[in-house]
Amino acid sequence: MTTAGIVFLLSRHAISAIFSNDAVVVDQAAMLLVAGAAFQLFDGTQAVATGALRGLADTTTPMVTHLVGYWILGLPIGYWLCFYRGWGAMGLWVGFCAALMTIGIVLAFMWRRASLAPVVALAQPV
Repeated sequence: MTTAGIVFLLSRHAISAIFSNDAVVVDQAAMLLVAGAAFQLFDGTQAVATGALRGLADTTTPMVTHLVGYWILGLPIGYWLCFYRGWGAMGLWVGFCAALMTIGIVLAFMWRRASLAPVVALAQPV
């Protein structure tokens, strides 16, 4: 995800120019690709942490964390930045990046805590 983010950052104008010849559109899309680069990194973090918790048979923690992260944190922040602060589409991306960053940190912490817990036997001895 870091590599994809770096590619987005370094070639954001070239990528944008593939889809439009309009300089204003290319500049706006290039700016959004900066947010897309951050999104890549944070999304990769939360995806790995979610998978690691699922591997520990914990699906509730990721579900609740994603619910709170996106609906309670990310969407309101993005909405506020977009419509009240005048950031436009960048505001929505920043809100969702904030949600992903928070989700990734919380899930990584929860995975570390769960993975260090004593292993409980799944089957009782007969």
